[in-house]
Amino acid sequence: MSFYECISVFPEGTSSASRMALTARTLGYKGIIICNRDPARIFMPQAAEKIRGIEVAVGAEVTASGSKALKSRISALRSRYPFIVVRAGSEETIRVASEDPNVDLLIHPCDFRRPIAIATARAAKSNQICIGFDLSGLVLLRGSSRSRWLAALRKNLQMVRKFDLSPIITASATCHLDMHSPRDLIAMAEVAGFEADEAKEALRRSGKLLELNRRNWVAGGVELL
Repeated sequence: MSFYECISVFPEGTSSASRMALTARTLGYKGIIICNRDPARIFMPQAAEKIRGIEVAVGAEVTASGSKALKSRISALRSRYPFIVVRAGSEETIRVASEDPNVDLLIHPCDFRRPIAIATARAAKSNQICIGFDLSGLVLLRGSSRSRWLAALRKNLQMVRKFDLSPIITASATCHLDMHSPRDLIAMAEVAGFEADEAKEALRRSGKLLELNRRNWVAGGVELL
């Protein structure tokens, strides 16, 4: 199966890119996308790229203070990396990311105080931005915190379905010990409220998007062959 996972590696994670790639291959992934906040400082990415049986791509997670800085950072990284992620931490970040077609994946928080708004859903749909669901909360949270997180996730999933948005699931692993096999991650997504086929497609989508971005587009809808 052509499943891809979005991860972070050393120095922003605790495992090297090659260790993560080897683990991902063993677990059954076709590829991984490294999404560090500073991709230029990834420790020896070339070692991971040489590992056979697993595709290793370097993307970028965009962080910045303020909307103007965030827009500028997204624009600067878009020309250098084939996969751009924004992990939303504030309403301003959500608004800016959902309105920027240079963003591939917006990882939205599962928080009842900040559900996916109608304006956000419409902007994401218009700009063809995927909505990310970080499932690590299913493992890390306990008791009432996990219950509230699950309820918020299901509410966001309802909004994604209502506006026919494209979801992507991830465990956001920063260590090879935190990685889950595709089968386990799909099972976690089903517990969270996804349908089985929906979860499988959500785990394939980042790889499809990566392939699409690597094609040579000279203008909107025009590809140089």
